[in-house]
Amino acid sequence: MKKKIELTDVWETFAEGINTPKKMKEFIDGANKAYDITQDPDVIFSALRIIAMANGNISKLARNAKVERRSIYNIFKKGSNPTFKTVSSVSQNLGINIHLSLSRV
Repeated sequence: MKKKIELTDVWETFAEGINTPKKMKEFIDGANKAYDITQDPDVIFSALRIIAMANGNISKLARNAKVERRSIYNIFKKGSNPTFKTVSSVSQNLGINIHLSLSRV
């Protein structure tokens, strides 16, 4: 009998591969490029999920970000609409900067 592969298994396996600063930078650069192409906020939320899993403890992240644990998991859901304050607090606690840049010059 084949084992059913859950999406969370894939996320966890992928997150385990981001174990050096160089790999993290490559991952973030790839996520930024994917967002530039798609303009889909779920790309950013999925990237934050993988980074959070790579960093480990979601409960600790919630405490440090002063955000309910449930709110963090809601960010990671496809089609979620979290507040900027929540995303900003979580990203800051993951060591991720959010910045603005011109899309056209």
